Amino acid sequence: MQVGICAPPHDDAGVLRRPSGTPRVGTWGTGGRGERRDGPRLGKRYLRGMVARASIALVLTLSLMGCGGDTGDLAAVAPPPAPTPRDTVVTPYRHPSFVRDTSWNEGNVGMTLVFESEPHAKPWFFTEVTDTTEAIRMGWKAQRFEIRPGDCGGGDCTRTPVYERNEFAQAAGENLEGDEYWYGWSFYVPANIPQAHWVFFGQFQQHSNYDSVWMFLKRTGEPFCAIFDWTRNNMWSCSGQRGTYPLINDWNFAGRWHDVVVHARWTQQSNGFTRIYVDGALMVDYTGYTRTVGNSDVYFKYGIYRHSSPQTSVVYYDEIRRGRTREEVDIRLRAP
Repeated sequence: MQVGICAPPHDDAGVLRRPSGTPRVGTWGTGGRGERRDGPRLGKRYLRGMVARASIALVLTLSLMGCGGDTGDLAAVAPPPAPTPRDTVVTPYRHPSFVRDTSWNEGNVGMTLVFESEPHAKPWFFTEVTDTTEAIRMGWKAQRFEIRPGDCGGGDCTRTPVYERNEFAQAAGENLEGDEYWYGWSFYVPANIPQAHWVFFGQFQQHSNYDSVWMFLKRTGEPFCAIFDWTRNNMWSCSGQRGTYPLINDWNFAGRWHDVVVHARWTQQSNGFTRIYVDGALMVDYTGYTRTVGNSDVYFKYGIYRHSSPQTSVVYYDEIRRGRTREEVDIRLRAP
């Protein structure tokens, strides 16, 4: 017979037994004829008093152990709350998160990054953040991009509508025909800053015609999405149209870090592929061409690219990497 923590002491036959260590006082049993009596005979009033005190003690003990019915305040001890996951991860220094206009070795970042907006840059365009912990995904610094109304440059100022951009671009080690690489980056859009109606937060563009094979778009009220072959499909919405792949729900987009990982084979042939992971989940599994005719290579760009807007756009980036394996670029697979 299994005896639980709140069960009275019985033997395997179900007979009440004396707990070990209990002194034999008076009669253990009902006091019937022929039963064993080991102790001195005590008065009935004394025995009833002992039984009453023992019963009270047993009830209190069981109440404290969580046994029985409603025990009032004694059982009202709530378990500690589960820890709330932190959107921002701040860890001790291990290595720089990025270097401006400097080549990185393959397996670290694996590409040269150049600030494309330098000719018309404003003081607020680009900032290395080192002392604001809520804007650092990992390591000891991150990149902050900001665009204000009227921040256009070059030919973007004469387009209709006017475009405003503030981007870093891969300037060496571009992806050639048949190359297969992994890319990883993290980004954070503050929830307390109204954004423009549509903003591109990164793209894979091509030389020589500057056609974009993948663009990452956020429109007001729509999910953050990836758009394939944007130049051909010319999609400006993430509402389920041709070539669009939703990545992050609208309500879950701003105010937290998101980790993006892209695995692609860059080719004009049908055996190309692109797989996009967001916050550890596979969101896009595309098979087919990943380069278009008339272009020589594919390169990565990130930052802010938008139409002219009366709003200010702000975004933080961290842990931008390219490598041959997922482990080299995926922040979620690397020990803090």
